[in-house]
Amino acid sequence: MKFKDFAKYLEKLESTSKRLEITSILTDLIKNLDQEEAEIGVYLSLGYLKAIYENPKFNIAEKMMIKILEMSFETDKKVIESHYAKSGDLGDVAFELSKTKKSGNPRLNDVYKDLQEIAEVSGSGSQDLKINKSAELLKKLDPLSAKYAVRIILGTIRLGFTELTIIDALAQFLGDKTASAQIENRYSIHPDIGLVTKIIKKEGLKGIEKIKIEPGVPILAQRCQRLSDPKEVIEKMGRVWAEFKFDGTRVQLHMNRKIKPKSKDTEQNDLFDRESGEMLIKTYTRNLEETTHQYPDIIEAADRLIEADSVILDGEAIGFDKKTGEFLPFQETIQRKRKHGVAEMVKDIPLKYFVFDILYLNGKELIDLPLSERKELLKKAVKPNEEIIIDTYVETDNAEKLTEYFEEAKDKNLEGLILKKPGSVYQAGARSFSWVKMKKADTKLLEDTVDCVVLGYFYGKGVRAQFGIGGFLVGVYDEKAQKFKTITKIGTGLKEDDWIYLKKEADKLKTKEKPKNVEVNKILEPDVWIQPKIVVEVGADEISKSPTHTAGYALRFPRLIKFRTDKKPTDSTSIEEIKTLHNMQKRGYY
Repeated sequence: MKFKDFAKYLEKLESTSKRLEITSILTDLIKNLDQEEAEIGVYLSLGYLKAIYENPKFNIAEKMMIKILEMSFETDKKVIESHYAKSGDLGDVAFELSKTKKSGNPRLNDVYKDLQEIAEVSGSGSQDLKINKSAELLKKLDPLSAKYAVRIILGTIRLGFTELTIIDALAQFLGDKTASAQIENRYSIHPDIGLVTKIIKKEGLKGIEKIKIEPGVPILAQRCQRLSDPKEVIEKMGRVWAEFKFDGTRVQLHMNRKIKPKSKDTEQNDLFDRESGEMLIKTYTRNLEETTHQYPDIIEAADRLIEADSVILDGEAIGFDKKTGEFLPFQETIQRKRKHGVAEMVKDIPLKYFVFDILYLNGKELIDLPLSERKELLKKAVKPNEEIIIDTYVETDNAEKLTEYFEEAKDKNLEGLILKKPGSVYQAGARSFSWVKMKKADTKLLEDTVDCVVLGYFYGKGVRAQFGIGGFLVGVYDEKAQKFKTITKIGTGLKEDDWIYLKKEADKLKTKEKPKNVEVNKILEPDVWIQPKIVVEVGADEISKSPTHTAGYALRFPRLIKFRTDKKPTDSTSIEEIKTLHNMQKRGYY
């Protein structure tokens, strides 16, 4: 396929917000890509170059792109900035500027290779080389192709669909809508939508049976449903394992002693004087982001304490005070998320890694085994120690005992409990009642907090005028519609540093128009729209039904609790969870 024709598909996708129509367009695209193009075509439609867990970043911002456009189209910077001020999109600017130039007609594969080369440029003089390579690419492209190439490079392609829509398109391509569940199941244990597409194009549905769990490829984390009443928990789940819920960050650890890693992390190796390249050992967040360089202490401990050739563990890392041994709040633990100064931060914020599950051991997948069997294998795989700790639990079918353990969690200043069915399998990527969370909140009214996504912000007035932001609109995720729907506006709970941080991060995600995957009532439209990427934890006094907010519910007296940089937007609280929270909140206190 020519990239010009591929760009036409992207234009069609951009022109609609109807999910069925988007699915149909994607199905047609998959049909018309050949077997070798299918993988990269799917990646590029999402704005990726590779699977999300290993996708390289271009590290090209707006100012740098303006220089690229100057060089590519031999146009004065002021002209480009004038176009940009009107359109708010450098992709649209490239579209206008390239109308006056002759262009080539490269194939999709060739443009993809050029994009890969741009992303891989690093080291001394890399900025100039990136500018030159990007300018050369744009010179080859027609206006529509240039528009989308610029957006891919800047990470602003925004076509309003996710991997789940592509899974539906693949099922439609196969002529079997019921195949979506089977495809999603394989994707959940090996989240590489390009690979899944490539195999289906070559071998059909049977081909995906060869997709297996593999150390070095993160698995989509199982998620929890919510309940607040211990009696309801026992009625719904029966006998449960109750584990403490830690206010840390989810860490999935992968190790294979028989495979050498593709690259080495010098800071990690220098810190603990380990031999570089001796084995594959990595960590990932629930967002599938690799964080190996952030946790050299966990890596080193895993090397010493795990008695297995290969393993995948699921757990929670939480910082602690070296003097008192007390756990640190999430906002301090998350400071370990950094690229530089890792060695110093290891000393300042040491971690304990509480492991609650094992998903793979010595070449065997374990997710279909009962939790009780997985826990026994976990105990054999990790030596007893104080660094990688096998999470303890209380087993009960008694609501009073469960209440006592919940109170114990609160006394320890922990978040609450996670309740699990001991006979349950590990449901990668799913949110089901085999795992349920009971959390305490910062309020005596609404018993739990809500994870929301920032959709836009309002200009500041009065004292907040100095920040350029005085409030922001947030929403929750509707999994069925695959859209973010509004639930409240927030203007409290933020310190000065929080306003500055939010404005800075939001401005990186600004869009001229409402994102396609956002549904909002016109009377609530913010002054500035942003891509739904920033996740915040919000406390409130009450959830009420709302005819104004598109979620159908509103948070009363909302306030920011903290920023959740460890969560992806689609992991925010769902509409179904909001309904549950609304039904189970205390009455008569308002």
